[in-house]
Amino acid sequence: MHAPMDAPELLSSPPGEGGPSLAGILWRRKGYVIFFLLVGLGGGYAYFTQATEIYQAAAVIEVYRHQSSDDEASAAERIAAMAPNVGYIRAEVTSDPVLLSAVELGNLTELPGMPSNPSEAVGAIRQGLVLESAIEGASEQDRSIVEVSFESGDPRLCAAVVNAVVSAYEEYVGGRHQRAVENVVGVFRESRDSILPQLNKLEEEYTAFRSKAPLEWTSDGEAVNPFREDVLRMETQLDAMQTEARQLTNKLKLIEESTKSHDSAVLVLQEIQYLLDEVSDVKALETALVEGTDAEIEIQNRLVPLLIQADMLGTQYGENHPARKNVERQIEATRKALAELERTKQALAEDESKIEARREEGARTLLRSYVNGLQKKKQLIEDDIADAEERLAEARERAHALIAFENENASYTRRIARYQEMLDSFDSQLERSSLPLVNPGLEVNTLRPAGMGYLVGPLLSKCLLLGAFLGAAVGAGLGWLVDWSERTFRSPDEVSQALDLPILAHLPLITRPRKRRRRKQASGAYDSIDRSIVVLHDPQSPTAEAVRSVRTSLFCSSSKDLEFQVIQVTSALSGDGKSTFVANLAASLANANKRVVVIDADLRRPTQNRLFGSDSEIGLTTVLNGDCSLAEAVVPTAVEGLYLLPCGAKPSNPSEALTLREFGQTIDDLRAEFDMILIDTPPLLAVTDAANVSANVDGVLFVMRIGRNIKPLARRATQMLRSLHVNMIGIVVNAIGDSGYSATYASNWSTEYGGRPGTEYGYGYDSKVSGAYLGASKGGTVTVRGKSLVNEAASRRSVEGHRQAESESTPDDEFASITNGHLR
Repeated sequence: MHAPMDAPELLSSPPGEGGPSLAGILWRRKGYVIFFLLVGLGGGYAYFTQATEIYQAAAVIEVYRHQSSDDEASAAERIAAMAPNVGYIRAEVTSDPVLLSAVELGNLTELPGMPSNPSEAVGAIRQGLVLESAIEGASEQDRSIVEVSFESGDPRLCAAVVNAVVSAYEEYVGGRHQRAVENVVGVFRESRDSILPQLNKLEEEYTAFRSKAPLEWTSDGEAVNPFREDVLRMETQLDAMQTEARQLTNKLKLIEESTKSHDSAVLVLQEIQYLLDEVSDVKALETALVEGTDAEIEIQNRLVPLLIQADMLGTQYGENHPARKNVERQIEATRKALAELERTKQALAEDESKIEARREEGARTLLRSYVNGLQKKKQLIEDDIADAEERLAEARERAHALIAFENENASYTRRIARYQEMLDSFDSQLERSSLPLVNPGLEVNTLRPAGMGYLVGPLLSKCLLLGAFLGAAVGAGLGWLVDWSERTFRSPDEVSQALDLPILAHLPLITRPRKRRRRKQASGAYDSIDRSIVVLHDPQSPTAEAVRSVRTSLFCSSSKDLEFQVIQVTSALSGDGKSTFVANLAASLANANKRVVVIDADLRRPTQNRLFGSDSEIGLTTVLNGDCSLAEAVVPTAVEGLYLLPCGAKPSNPSEALTLREFGQTIDDLRAEFDMILIDTPPLLAVTDAANVSANVDGVLFVMRIGRNIKPLARRATQMLRSLHVNMIGIVVNAIGDSGYSATYASNWSTEYGGRPGTEYGYGYDSKVSGAYLGASKGGTVTVRGKSLVNEAASRRSVEGHRQAESESTPDDEFASITNGHLR
């Protein structure tokens, strides 16, 4: 038993759509289309002869409006001259007021064919009245050209109705324009009269408010709050003082942190001396640190406060204030004394240790003086901040007290402006409202009045065309339905896509040539073989060539991983020609110098004996029961290299016989002696015999005959094989051209097969006997049980016979007798 392998793509159709095309269906079912086309033409002509004559009268009108010279047209003009599109005109023309007016203007109720009741006449007119654009694209922004038509059996009535409707619509448009203008003018005048008293009252209230409000007004009439500027100025000053106070606080924190980190006052002063830039005399500090005399310290103590005081006066009152000038003079005198002290100090020669002590003491005194000055300056600034905050709060209260007056003033201003704008707009509209009275706006102009009605139906050409179209449509639909219900294949692409298998060959229908009568006819080598084996009897025929193409595909597909030595041939139903194909393929393989054996595993309706002209009464069933050896059962044929293992006696249990272990062993024994083994099995959908055989083969060839309902049957059969995990080699499409179905298929595949006239030869089983497969085993003369279950006496005789045969020859000698003895 060999594991199943994926089927190779030996030969496949090119990719395509696969499904039948609509054009192909219509061509196949053209009889339906032609028949119903003729029926439709007849129906159209019958309708033409029985239909009532219809007349039509038409008038062409132009509906337009006058354009205003001003780009900004008034509201009255826009209302009175609405866009005249066809839909709007149709709604107005078919309205009850227009149609009732048309009935009265034309005295239509007195005309023959028109109802005497005006309401009924309006309904009849509305039903037959048609409005459409007279010229494609004629509708513009300011005009539309419309055709008004009416159909009736009386040509005079048609003309009268159309002309009456056009006249009634002209009157309706003119009256509507006048009413619209009067309504708009009345609305504007009423609105203006209601707004003017409100505006006057509001202006009086505003005048009284300005006389009492504590606000100031500019020359442009804009209200001003006098306290708002004071608040802004004081907020700016307060912000500057708060910033300076924060800077002084930061300096004091820096001096405090430096004093904690250094024990020497001199080091503290050196670390923070960049802060002393404000005293404007760093040189004096450096001199005090070097000399450090008591007089110097005293002078420094006086100088530092003076410098701080001068800086504060400059900040509060400015650089040129008299008090600041006085302090600057004191600073100048102090600096002179300090300079004199420096000259005196140069004459002194003191000990270095004393100088260092004086420097430290002077530094401490100077540091204390500087810190005291900063603290005083901070205190003064904080006092000024408190005073400024009090004054700012008072100014804000006074400014807030006037905010309510400012808001009220803005409210008065907005309301007055809004009323004034509305009043100006209404005045402008009233001034221009007289223009629509001069300019009529929307107008209706009759370009072509309605004449005598002309015949519009029924027309013979239209009736015939419509009947033909409907008939053809019905025929096409019915043809498609019939084609779909047949469920057959129409092209090789459809077969490949539906079954997912390659197509190995297309075999034409085999015709058996008539034998010519001759007085003396020499006997041929293949006379014993049935004439349906065209590979032997007509090797130049298209069918023989197609069989050889299958042989070539099998040879080309052989490889180390995949070799088709044991091949099963089956079909979906009986009558597909599988048995005849097996015989032809076996003969073709034998002609290619291959040792081939055909196993007739169709135990219900065996055929290979008849095809090869064999009269052997033993065969496969005999071997399975052990009644004879395999060498005795295999018989040669008239073809060199081709052997046959017939069915033997028909069994009563064919399905069970093919599941025996002995059947698989038989195939394995034949593998060793033959190049190719072909197994003819029953149809898949008839009985289960073929499914039992598939487990022992290398590949399966599926033979199919194009016919009605073949598509679902072929799908079911291939799905059954796939469920068994067998290796499916491909499809052989058989008997091309034997029916309308396969003829259509062949027309899509090729032009035409060459054939010889003669009597049709049936392929394998007739389609009528497929149901007989289930009952074919009732006449079986033997029951296949296998060698192990044969009765004991027969078993002993068989064993003794086999032992005697084994003592005389080996298994290889046994098969040698098959190939040599029979041929001799």
